[in-house]
Amino acid sequence: MLGCPLTAHEKTVTDNDFDQMQGPNETAAYIEALAAELARIAAAERLHMLHYLLEMAREEAATIARRTTSAAGDPSLR
Repeated sequence: MLGCPLTAHEKTVTDNDFDQMQGPNETAAYIEALAAELARIAAAERLHMLHYLLEMAREEAATIARRTTSAAGDPSLR
């Protein structure tokens, strides 16, 4: 995408992948992947504030995606 290849730990997510997701952790992982792709586009076009905001959204989604299902019920982890 605009000369910004995916890194080794990232993958492109399709709408079909989204349809097969189960729960907030998988949904957050999907949002993380989308935000990463959008952040790369923003960076390539030198849209610095948009890039920053998308990276913040990506990091928040990554934090949520890493939570285990059992930890999701723990209010101290929200």
